[in-house]
Amino acid sequence: MFSPFAAMLDPRPARGATGSAKYLVIFHTTGTDPAQWTPTGSTSDRIAFSPILEPLEPIADSLLVVDRLDSKGTASGHAAPGGLTGLGYGAQRAISLEQFVGDKLNADGFTAFSSLLLGGVSTEAQSTFYRDGKVLSPLFQPSAAFETVFGGGSDDSVDPALRLQRRTSILDVVGEQLRDLQGRLGAEERAKLELHAESLRQLEQRLQLQTQGPDCSVFTRPTDPGQPLLNSALHAEIAVNAIACGLTRVVAIEFGHHQATPIDIPSAAGDWHGFLHSNLTSELVATERYIATQFTATAQRLQETPAPDGGSLYDHTLMIWTRGMGDAVIHAGTNMPYVVAGGAGGYLRRSPEGVYVDGGGAAHQRLLFNVCEALGIEDFTGFGSTDAEAGAREPLSSIVA
Repeated sequence: MFSPFAAMLDPRPARGATGSAKYLVIFHTTGTDPAQWTPTGSTSDRIAFSPILEPLEPIADSLLVVDRLDSKGTASGHAAPGGLTGLGYGAQRAISLEQFVGDKLNADGFTAFSSLLLGGVSTEAQSTFYRDGKVLSPLFQPSAAFETVFGGGSDDSVDPALRLQRRTSILDVVGEQLRDLQGRLGAEERAKLELHAESLRQLEQRLQLQTQGPDCSVFTRPTDPGQPLLNSALHAEIAVNAIACGLTRVVAIEFGHHQATPIDIPSAAGDWHGFLHSNLTSELVATERYIATQFTATAQRLQETPAPDGGSLYDHTLMIWTRGMGDAVIHAGTNMPYVVAGGAGGYLRRSPEGVYVDGGGAAHQRLLFNVCEALGIEDFTGFGSTDAEAGAREPLSSIVA
């Protein structure tokens, strides 16, 4: 739980990949309406933020917006698997990005979870994450995710929500070890440790409120199976703590679903899919601004959390907001939009006002290969399509520092 701080007591460098970045955080959503998303007027060293992207402005100096990438037919409709695999329907060997990267980084079993899949909508057919051509399901409920990550593999016959309600806080369980560690750290590191512990305790308390019924709000409104976006915002907090605790280096969080996704947030109530096809522009913009706000909040949590080998977790993390298709209004994958952020160990291009990249119709899987390369993975064998246009298996040079 406190590995970033325990490492401060040992001068040896932390283990990591041979490349620049050490951690990967994926936000995944359905497609968008390019007319509302596109940052029109942007230049290579300045993002002209559209209303959807505006909440990302606080992290502009470590942000890239990548536009006009082409899925080459692999992500052109509902349930198309190409967004994270680069492969079309029926591919027997399909593996999604977080699985491929997680396997490579955790080949020696260094972390408890090679990758964590969180979020989504439990009532819909899953079609985002893959291994060996078979679809994988994320952990839908935050209480179940918290128990899986931090619960220590206790009795599966007990409902995770009930167990979370009645058990002693994990911080109280490790109280003696925590006090020992506090006594061995310097004043600055001790203050950071206390903030980290308080973050875990507050997350526990919010999850406990979630299990107590609709009268207990976690954010501005109650979270429950019918509130996938609010649940996924909690998943993002769990993700940062899981990385900080050294339990994983790769997390993918699915916000919503490509089909039915009930929305009940300020300025938007209804169904995300309906917003895309019913000209409900203000509701669509509000929904995607909410995702952008959570992306920025997660980046800021990573910035506030120390890394085992110096700096913040954000310095060593690559964040990417991926899509299941491009233009969801017309069900097309010819214009795949992406948001990329993080220190990534210096891998990414940077500009004080953000970096804009026009993909020019290049294969979208090239950006997925950039993610692999940023995390020190040079051999892409077994990932993505080999049938795309020439050069499609080369990372994009335009996003690299």
